[in-house]
Amino acid sequence: MFEASGGIINFLAILIPTVMGLYYGFRCLFQTDAAIEQWGIGAGSAWMVRFAGVCVGAQNLVYAILLLTTPAGAWALFAYGTIQAAGMLVMSYITVNGKWAEVEGVNRTNEGTIVAGILLACHLYIMFGMHSIIYA
Repeated sequence: MFEASGGIINFLAILIPTVMGLYYGFRCLFQTDAAIEQWGIGAGSAWMVRFAGVCVGAQNLVYAILLLTTPAGAWALFAYGTIQAAGMLVMSYITVNGKWAEVEGVNRTNEGTIVAGILLACHLYIMFGMHSIIYA
């Protein structure tokens, strides 16, 4: 497993977003009510929360398979993750600092911004630090 990734650092660069994504995917899919309550976004958001869980969960299930096999040639998947993390970082920052954060009952938290920042850092490392593996 470590060898196919090019060593422990590269393995961890993929493992961190994988674990984070599987956690949030599970939380959105199977603990929807608790997630909605924690984030204070209202019961009407259940479908979108579950939709996000499917997208994130599926992506990171594939990441887990890559960790068990090899990330060689998987540049397109990691490019998608990089674009997704960058978009999440920007949108989270805008949302947390915008009018939506002032709505009564909404739990204004920087969790999304922090998570997106960690994901983006890992993905940028994967894209540039692991180029000889993922572009093979």
